[in-house]
Amino acid sequence: MKKIFITLAFVSTLFSCEIIWDNGPTQLLKDIFEVTKTIGVEKLESAVKQSNFRWIRPKGFELWDVYSLFDDAQRAKLTEIVENSSLAKAKLPTRKHYDAVVIFGAATPRVQDRIAFLMKLQQQGITWNKVYLLGSTRDLKIGNEADKAMAKVLEAKGAVATEMAMVNEIWQQTPKPDSFKDIPTVSIQSGQRPDGVRASAEDTLREMTKDFGDVQGKSFLFISNNPYIPYQDAVAKKVLGQYGMSIETVGEAMTAATTLENVLDTVARCLTNMKSS
Repeated sequence: MKKIFITLAFVSTLFSCEIIWDNGPTQLLKDIFEVTKTIGVEKLESAVKQSNFRWIRPKGFELWDVYSLFDDAQRAKLTEIVENSSLAKAKLPTRKHYDAVVIFGAATPRVQDRIAFLMKLQQQGITWNKVYLLGSTRDLKIGNEADKAMAKVLEAKGAVATEMAMVNEIWQQTPKPDSFKDIPTVSIQSGQRPDGVRASAEDTLREMTKDFGDVQGKSFLFISNNPYIPYQDAVAKKVLGQYGMSIETVGEAMTAATTLENVLDTVARCLTNMKSS
């Protein structure tokens, strides 16, 4: 039993933000810093400052917006580093049953992938008692091409083309076993912030707590995909840790469509989250 516990603890750490910073920069982060010629980052505060300055998406940009931060040589080296790291690998659940599963909202293709991943887990015998679908009021008509196509589908049905409506639509159209009819599904939508900026994952998670009863000791399985698993796991634990629930975040491996810019943006956000935790 002790051996199994150690193994599970290792797996959990492997896919959290500690793969980036663990009482100092990990080898993965050191390699990234070396390729990007980032110096003076042995302290977390400096690492956060440097990574935010260099890697955080420009203001107003979304994950699907294309921009370039690296030359060809850097891109080749970084690709090799990332593809050989946990940031590129799938993560599977460590339990057979959860009190609830939570699907993070995203652009249409990633939501489709996340729901498909959950259905694979069901086929492998993973079970749960409740489903939370997370989304925002983000307008799909100004999203990527898949979002825009989904917006047309939703509007043809008389629905407002928001991220939340898209998540609900994909969930409803996904084939499910008859046993799912008895599992409650709750949609959690967050609106814009007072400054007009669209809601973040933290905002939606806080909105989700309004549906909580007593979740002390209950197990929640969050569905994401890499390279976003470590950061979204950290955010979930930061926002919900006070409720005494067990939190585990899993998902598919990184796809070829994921840009290095998005990978390092996520690395920077992990570092920032560790500084503020």
